[in-house]
Amino acid sequence: MLDDDDRALMRAMSRYFETVNRVVADDRAGERTPLGEELSAHLGVDVTTLPVTTETLSAHRYVDADIALDELTERGGGRLIGVTGGEQRLHVSASELFAGPYSHFAPGPVSYESRDVSATAQRRVVSFGVRLLAFDGHPLVIVQRSANPRSMPSQPQLEVIGADPDATAAALAEIRRLMIERSVLRGHVLSFVPTEYGHEAGATFLPRPEVGADDIVLGEGVLQRIVDHVVGIGDHREALRSAGQHLKRGVLLYGPPGTGKTLTVRHLLARTPETTAVVLTGSSIRFITAAAEIARTFAPALVVLEDIDLVAADRGFSPEPVLFDVLDALDGLEPDADIAFVMTTNHVQILEEALAARPGRVDLGVEIPLPDDADRRRLFRRYAQGLPLSAEAIEAAADRAQGTTGSFAKELLRGTVLRAAVRGEEAPTDDDLTAALDELLDSGAALTRVLLGARPETPPPSPSAYIATETPFVPRPGGPSMQVSPSGEIGYHDETDGHWVALDTVGDDTVGSIAFDQEVEDPLVDTSEPTHELSFPMPVWHTVYAELGNTGSVERVGGDPVIAARTERLQAAGSAAAARHPGPLAPSGWPLDDAELPVSLADGDEEFLVEILAGGQRVTRGILAEPDLPDHVRREQEESFTAGAEALRFIAARLPD
Repeated sequence: MLDDDDRALMRAMSRYFETVNRVVADDRAGERTPLGEELSAHLGVDVTTLPVTTETLSAHRYVDADIALDELTERGGGRLIGVTGGEQRLHVSASELFAGPYSHFAPGPVSYESRDVSATAQRRVVSFGVRLLAFDGHPLVIVQRSANPRSMPSQPQLEVIGADPDATAAALAEIRRLMIERSVLRGHVLSFVPTEYGHEAGATFLPRPEVGADDIVLGEGVLQRIVDHVVGIGDHREALRSAGQHLKRGVLLYGPPGTGKTLTVRHLLARTPETTAVVLTGSSIRFITAAAEIARTFAPALVVLEDIDLVAADRGFSPEPVLFDVLDALDGLEPDADIAFVMTTNHVQILEEALAARPGRVDLGVEIPLPDDADRRRLFRRYAQGLPLSAEAIEAAADRAQGTTGSFAKELLRGTVLRAAVRGEEAPTDDDLTAALDELLDSGAALTRVLLGARPETPPPSPSAYIATETPFVPRPGGPSMQVSPSGEIGYHDETDGHWVALDTVGDDTVGSIAFDQEVEDPLVDTSEPTHELSFPMPVWHTVYAELGNTGSVERVGGDPVIAARTERLQAAGSAAAARHPGPLAPSGWPLDDAELPVSLADGDEEFLVEILAGGQRVTRGILAEPDLPDHVRREQEESFTAGAEALRFIAARLPD
């Protein structure tokens, strides 16, 4: 046991060692590291006495900065060195690299990483290094750091040290100029995706499409009108500027899904090979500010916003903060900026009036409607090129498929080839074409036709719609009678003998089909009374709500009027539940993601939701099967597919007995 004297001695020794450590630290506080000694020799003055000027870079401009610094280093007879210290160097400022009581950073090997500079090429760039150079006769030191999730801040940075403040400022100005002049972004097709650091946007290089005018089937004069506005104005920019006319333009392409809006955009990209283009689709539209900055910097430029309704929906129904960024991007450009904004939408009626109608934001709206009889025949002939099908069979199929789109024709011809392949034959026949068309025109495939952009038929007095899938899966023993696989395939356990029944056929006498009645007395209003509530986790409800919006509205997507009425009732029920929610709400007006939303449902609504979600999964599977799908689109579709599978599992497990 320690007595009081022992304890007093130990406390005194502790105070003594604390004093020793403090004195040693104070004595070494101004001591330069080996790296600091090297940099001081280059600068001709103690580096620890000089200010540090920090320049933060966007992630998508880091390659440009590396190119600019290489040129500046070579021009100034400089050299590049690395820094020892492992992970520790990532967590300290430039000043701490040069001096400190516990720092021992020294010159070492340079750290590099690879970055894309086009759709097919990469460049080795400095991820951490120090450049020693002269600018206008003044020695400078530039610490270069790329983005790193383990450092703070996580954005790329340049830290410039020099004895002459004017030389430091001039060097930074020259770096910015060279970043524009030597940029790898100019003249390429880009998209933006989130980096691993969350809010930052990383540029993805996309191959420039090769879509000729002959590849597009639109009404007479429609494509030329679009090309004249987007491309023609740029071709005559000098004449327009001389006459005091503005160059900035916005084009809105609208119409049902599958009619050729995206193909038209790809043609515009092909027609402008020297133009810098940024293509934003779906969730990537939130990077509109970065896209507008690229367009301003590297004009002439083309900015494409596909499915603009995802962020420009009426604020009364779907408030989206990104909308304001879109409006700012359109309003903030100088009139003589040679920049074209091309937007596409399937839902023109729900676009914000300020975006769709006000001069200066959109100055040309072009409808891309369903093809007429002549155009539909052209579409069928185009997608049948190279197949041994008779002209008579192709013509007859086109005439039977009234109200359908190019997407429908493309899917039909793929199904025709698949039928022959399943039989082990290389070449499809006219009979394969007829059978594939019969399948798509079957009454049970109405939802598929709507999802492919077809015009809906007027529903019969009391139709039924059925769940249809392609591939069965092994159900969980003891699970619910209705089960959903991770890919959204649906079936049930036959309780009589326990075997698995896949819901893969359609018709009034189909064994295992789930039918739900559709009220048609007023095809635009569903007056079904709620009979119960279902509490949806908010992530599931977001998926359901989005799929309802994609599928149901007559005006927006040409859907079945009865389906439209039911989807709008369910969406309204969700909005009403959100209005009653007692907890905090997100900026979108919905409860937070960790909350549940009790939505009032009528009898049969669960079966209806499973049908809608299953149809969406089938369409997404078809998109993911495309071999040349861009990486950023594939990621978005995979995320959508996963969310849809989760929603399907949730609702199918709660189907009434």
